[in-house]
Amino acid sequence: MPRTWRRSIWPIYPGIVGQYVLAMILYAAALSGFRLPLRVHLLVQVALEGLVVLFLWQAVKATRASRRAILRLFSAQTKLSYALLLQAFILLLPH
Repeated sequence: MPRTWRRSIWPIYPGIVGQYVLAMILYAAALSGFRLPLRVHLLVQVALEGLVVLFLWQAVKATRASRRAILRLFSAQTKLSYALLLQAFILLLPH
């Protein structure tokens, strides 16, 4: 295995923990039935879901590249936290 392989499995960066915690709180609120009093057009919701997929794709690309450049791991975790946070927000929107 390459030398950087061991480095690329470091734990979560501390700056990302707050976003993950907020996303989990929003998920719990959505699962308990809470909805935001916003009416968003269906096309906007589809665009937001597309943005979630884009963030996930960028996170996968950055994770694969983090084996060569360890600073990309921070970028990957950031993109993943953005995707989780945006998906939690989408779940809070009324259907």
